Amino acid sequence: MDRIGSAIIDFTEAAYDLELSDEEWLPSVLRRGLPVLEQGLGVAGVEYGRPPDDGPVQLLRVSVASGPEDFPERHMAALAATPPDALRDQARPGLATTMSESTAEHPEALERYTAHVDYCEDVLGITAVDSKGAGVAVVAPLEEVTTLSQQDSHRWQMLAAHLDAGHRLRRGLAGNDPCGESSTELPYDAEAIFDASSFRITDAVGEAKEKTATKKLRDAAINIDRARGKMRTECPDKALEIWQALVHGRWTTVDWFDTDGRRYVLALPNSPNVSDPRGLSKRERQVVAYAAMGQSNKLIAYRLGLSRSRVSLLLRSAMRKMGTKTRAHLVNRVREFEALQ
Repeated sequence: MDRIGSAIIDFTEAAYDLELSDEEWLPSVLRRGLPVLEQGLGVAGVEYGRPPDDGPVQLLRVSVASGPEDFPERHMAALAATPPDALRDQARPGLATTMSESTAEHPEALERYTAHVDYCEDVLGITAVDSKGAGVAVVAPLEEVTTLSQQDSHRWQMLAAHLDAGHRLRRGLAGNDPCGESSTELPYDAEAIFDASSFRITDAVGEAKEKTATKKLRDAAINIDRARGKMRTECPDKALEIWQALVHGRWTTVDWFDTDGRRYVLALPNSPNVSDPRGLSKRERQVVAYAAMGQSNKLIAYRLGLSRSRVSLLLRSAMRKMGTKTRAHLVNRVREFEALQ
C-alpha cells in the first residue's frame, strides 16, 4: 500500500477547496487523491446525512471514482443491505482502517459487504463523520484481508484528519449567509489574513491578534507552503506530516485570491464541536473527544495543531477535573456523561 506521490498532497489540497459546490467537492477529493486511494478494485465516497429527528443515518450521495463497471451498483446494494445501526457503527468518527480490523468483533459486517462486492475480501475506509452519523466516508475494496502497517495506518489517519477538517469547514461556512453581514469583515469570516509571498499578516481579529497565535499561524502557513512545493513529490509523507489539520486547535488555513489575482492565506475558525463534560475547558474537551475515539497523543496533536506535550498536559488536567487516574477511566467517565445527555 506504499502509494507515494503528489496525490497525498493533492488529496489534502482538495479537502480545503472552497470554490467547489457541495456536489463537486467529494468527486474532486476522490479524483485528485485517486493514485493513493486506489487499491486496484475501485474507490467510492459516501455522504451521510442526519435527519432533524436524530433518526437513522441516511445516504445522501455516492460518488464513484474508479472500479469495475458494476462497482457502483454493487457498492450501493451493499450499503442498502446494511442495517441502520451497523451503518452508523461503520461510519463512526475518526475511522481510518480496514473493515476486518474495525469490525473484528462483528465479522458479519464484512461478510455483508463482500456478499455484494464479491471480488474483494476486505475494505479500506476513512471517515469524516460526526458522532451522530452526518459526514463523509471514503472506501476502497481490497483483494485480501489486510492489517495495515504502522506507517500506512498513520498516513491514512492523517489523510482522514484533513478530510474531517475540510468537511467540517464546509459545513460551518454553509451555515453563514454569503450575502449577509460578515462578522469579521474578512473573506469567509476569516480571523486573520496573510500575504502569501511574505507571510506577513495584513489583518487579524480576536484571538488571531495575539502574538503567540500570530506566530503559530505564520509558522503553519510557511509549513503548508513547503508541503505544497517540491516536498509534495520528493518526500510526500514528510509533506503530509508538517501540514497539520488545525492550527492551535482553532484555525484552518486556506488560499484566497483577490480580484487582481494576488494570493493570500486566510485563517478560518474551524474548531471541532464536542459535547461538554462539566468542568472541562474547550481544548480539554477536544483532546478527550479524540482520545475517546482511540487516537494516540501523536495523532491528536496532528489533528488539533498542538504539541504532543500540550496534549499530554490537557489529558492530565482533564483526568484531575473528572476525578480519574487513567486515560481509560477518563474516556469511560466522559462517555457515561454523554449517554445522559
